[in-house]
Amino acid sequence: MIKNLSNSIRAKGTVIAIGIMFLACVISFGFMTALFMAVHYNDNLSIAEAHELFRYYMIATLILCIVLGSSLLYLAIRKVSEPIIRISNATKEVAKGDFSIKIDYLSNDEIGVLAKNFNKMTTELGNMEYLRKDFISNVSHELKTPVASIQGFAEMLQNKNLSEENVHVYTTIIIEETKRLSNLSANMLRLSMLDHQSIPESGKLFSLDEQIRRAIVLLEEKWTKRNLELAIDLEKIDYTGDDSLTQQIWLNIIDNAIKFSRDSGTISIQAKKTADVVVVRIQDQGMGISDVDQERIFEKFYQADKSHSQEGSGLGLAIVKRIVEIHGGDIDFTSKVGQGTTFIITLPLPLE
Repeated sequence: MIKNLSNSIRAKGTVIAIGIMFLACVISFGFMTALFMAVHYNDNLSIAEAHELFRYYMIATLILCIVLGSSLLYLAIRKVSEPIIRISNATKEVAKGDFSIKIDYLSNDEIGVLAKNFNKMTTELGNMEYLRKDFISNVSHELKTPVASIQGFAEMLQNKNLSEENVHVYTTIIIEETKRLSNLSANMLRLSMLDHQSIPESGKLFSLDEQIRRAIVLLEEKWTKRNLELAIDLEKIDYTGDDSLTQQIWLNIIDNAIKFSRDSGTISIQAKKTADVVVVRIQDQGMGISDVDQERIFEKFYQADKSHSQEGSGLGLAIVKRIVEIHGGDIDFTSKVGQGTTFIITLPLPLE
């Protein structure tokens, strides 16, 4: 009962109001009764005069009770409303863009819950603001680098004394940079579309193991160039989902495994099916991911290994994570520096 009262501002307010009025009445009645008795016995009044005096004292008691109770109630209400006023003023600061503000109010009642949720809201808004600024900064950087490169080499091509070899080199660089811009734009558009998609647009039955094999074939040039061995263990898996989206999962993860593997290493690709989920494990023997970078690898534009920054935009894993989430699945990884990384993708099977 006491716990329920402490968790409700209405219950506490009611109890406080009743308590204040009762206390005010007791104090007023006690004070006026003592005063009446003192006057009555000192002046030796008659019964009629005593009754008349008692009536006046009762009226005075009532007035004193109302005044005292109202004053105490005002102070109590002011005390209760103080955190509400603080929250109201804090919301004005949040509206101005200050997300660092916090409400220091600990209680189990509705105002305490409101203060707690307010602090949670400002924390999330602050994180979103940080991500927004970081996103804009990264987009600007990713666009600035290839644009500056294209501009610089295009200006060099205006030199009529350039050798044919240099012309070929410069035009090749320009073509590569325009491809990079095109891929960046495509990935940004794809991620934007995925952010507003909650369920697969088209769900159809397809062979998941064949899809993974197709991704391996598409990336064959990359892994043969690095002299990598692929240990493939794929069960026969029929899966219902968006095949164009899930294809992006395997292309991105396997491409990363190739990119960060050491030459002549091994990449293990395994797919198993249980009664209710599909589990795909893709393991490389590369450089691994540091503890600091592990917390951020799914962030947009984040690239743990800066030496490979020219090979991607840092959007691949963000896209993969979003596609997995759209299919109701989960993506996790384990990694040790110098030993490699293993990605585990779990996709739920539809109920039959």
